Amino acid sequence: MSTGEKQFDLARISRRFPLLVENLAKLPNREAHLARIHELESRWQAFRENPEKSEEVVFFDAAPDDSKIDGEFDLVYAGGTLGLLHAAVMALKYGRKVLVFDAHAVGRTHRDWNISDAELGEFVRAGLFTADELETAIVNRYRTGFIKFYDRHSRVKTPPLFMDNVLDVALDADRLLELAAKKLKKTESKIIGHLRLTRVFVDRERTLVECADAKTGRRKIFAARIFVDATGTNSAVSRQLNGGRSITHVCPTVGTVARGFRRGDQADEVDFAVGEILVSTEDSADGRQLIWEGFPGSERRDEYTTYLFFYDSVESKADKSLFRLFEEYFEKLPQYKARNGAWRVVKPVYGYIPSVHHRGWSNRKRTAADRVLLVGDAAGLSSPLTFCGFGSHVRNLCRLTDLTESALRENAVDEKSLSTINAYEPRVAQMASLAEFMRPAGNGRAAAVNETMNAVMAALGSLDPEIGRAMFQDRISFAAFRKLLLKTARLHPQVFKKMFDHLGLKGAFWWIANIAEAALDERKTPSARSF
Repeated sequence: MSTGEKQFDLARISRRFPLLVENLAKLPNREAHLARIHELESRWQAFRENPEKSEEVVFFDAAPDDSKIDGEFDLVYAGGTLGLLHAAVMALKYGRKVLVFDAHAVGRTHRDWNISDAELGEFVRAGLFTADELETAIVNRYRTGFIKFYDRHSRVKTPPLFMDNVLDVALDADRLLELAAKKLKKTESKIIGHLRLTRVFVDRERTLVECADAKTGRRKIFAARIFVDATGTNSAVSRQLNGGRSITHVCPTVGTVARGFRRGDQADEVDFAVGEILVSTEDSADGRQLIWEGFPGSERRDEYTTYLFFYDSVESKADKSLFRLFEEYFEKLPQYKARNGAWRVVKPVYGYIPSVHHRGWSNRKRTAADRVLLVGDAAGLSSPLTFCGFGSHVRNLCRLTDLTESALRENAVDEKSLSTINAYEPRVAQMASLAEFMRPAGNGRAAAVNETMNAVMAALGSLDPEIGRAMFQDRISFAAFRKLLLKTARLHPQVFKKMFDHLGLKGAFWWIANIAEAALDERKTPSARSF
């Protein structure tokens, strides 16, 4: 079976991926999770097989055959995860009438979230949650966190780099989304689950958003001043706007929330007061550098989240199957963390996390069209070093919702105006190219990624801790980035050769151009944005 086939076949999946199926066996919704993984992978496979192909979803100066309207709104959102948070601010703070729909349940995610308290404050500033409400969604706070790359075969060896106030707050993502949904339902806005986007018709006065019931196929049409696409990595709208090339890099990610890890302070034990931000336990193989994350959840419930992922170019030949990565996850987990006899999965976590490398003097990805706006992973403009659109979305929430309100108030709903409503900043582009070092070069040594990242972490360890925090929150200044590069080059002189190996001459030029753009942007706006 090709896992890219559209038909979900549990028996065949069980034969091909026995460890995954066995470890999910006791979950009441096991089959639903496997079907969701299959759906994500099928969409990814379709994208890979036809990278230039894009389905036409948005139609301009056209209308559906039957334009009976089922509801009129200021904003209609497709996608009920990050889109729900944006929509809730628009409804609660600005009094806008919004609709949020999703092909699955609105307010449910197949990933967990970590963030910092400073970043969480953005929700309070946006008027979405109070500090007390946020506390009900927080399951743990860590004393610190660390990064450690495998160095057995590395010429650069470095101890764990400890970092405070980075991804040190563990959230119950579904609880946070539930809070937002409850608030939204108290307004004149609406939430509809199991409704699939089919087409969007744009004219000078409004957009008509055509949907189909995921179970019955019954069609509905909603009118909006702006349509917001928040459907994630494989957004059909994003692919159409970008000629099929909506992302350039991807991070296949799998893991579990589980109970029964052995506790202690050894490397293979878990400490519920310490987050493991990035950890590798082996050198690269098969064109991939596998990396772990370990984030303690509720200590009372003994829940600990582990992720296994790798960072790669969309065009590489490395296997990006979530099913196969899950099988490797269960094979390799004992090398990372020891389990006791009562170990069991509470829920799987998984997804394809997108990123875009900007090769030019400005943001080249289209994140808007007339009356159409992309947000979250559909826009895909966060730094890949953060490995999640959630943090970027939260850090920019006040700014993005304020700009959206301005667009509605001033009727500035053309593509040029809406294109300014995104999370892109020049410093994100410079960090995206740095993340290239986290994937192996075609002819490089197996230890090359770990060696380079050990040099980067050693450099960070010798600098002001604030530089490391800024780097992992997409806000590192040009001056700090320059210090990091120079320090890394002193520790690991081959780093610039590796840059050319990874990026090529043209890519290296654009990375330098992105760094120059960040420097110029910083000079124009010396008080850089911070949350």
